[in-house]
Amino acid sequence: MANAALGRCASQITPRLYLSDYWSARDAEKLQALGITHVLSVMDIVPQIPEIIPASQRLHISIQDVANADLLKHLETTTAFIVAALDENLTNKVLVHCMMGISRSATVVCAYLVATTEMTAAVSISYVQELRPVVCPNLGFRQQLEDYGTRFVKQKPRPSQIVVFPEGLKLTSIAARIRKLKGINSKGSIEAPNPAKAVT
Repeated sequence: MANAALGRCASQITPRLYLSDYWSARDAEKLQALGITHVLSVMDIVPQIPEIIPASQRLHISIQDVANADLLKHLETTTAFIVAALDENLTNKVLVHCMMGISRSATVVCAYLVATTEMTAAVSISYVQELRPVVCPNLGFRQQLEDYGTRFVKQKPRPSQIVVFPEGLKLTSIAARIRKLKGINSKGSIEAPNPAKAVT
């Protein structure tokens, strides 16, 4: 439980997408237990990923966790990597990580949600924080995520394969979470949001 509180765990964001710290990404047994087939590393050192993940199924984005780092220029690439991995085979699972699973990798996961669902940047962050409470993108990355989201405002429909959550998370439950995070009840009326509950 202590490790989970520190973020040293892999958090399930969708049935086939996980967000974690570097220690989890280096743990071959954990990767195998989760069924991870692809790893996306977002950090400024070369990651040592277990050989059970083939080199062709890894992507490394070298970037520091500082507000002025240009993560925006990589978000199309990271989203495309996740989309391609999940679309290739319905059994594929992707793990996205940085050093702590707090800022860089969390922003990448949020960008994927923004690009492929109806979530805004702010809602995507709140949604991911529900599932991994330590998530806290730096202010620069938050602004870049907002900028990234403007690319999709008038584009409908968005890539369809993301909206399909075949296992525990159904699209209806995703929609309910979004309504909750926006403070909208089932009748469409605005209401005060409840405190987010941690899910690990």
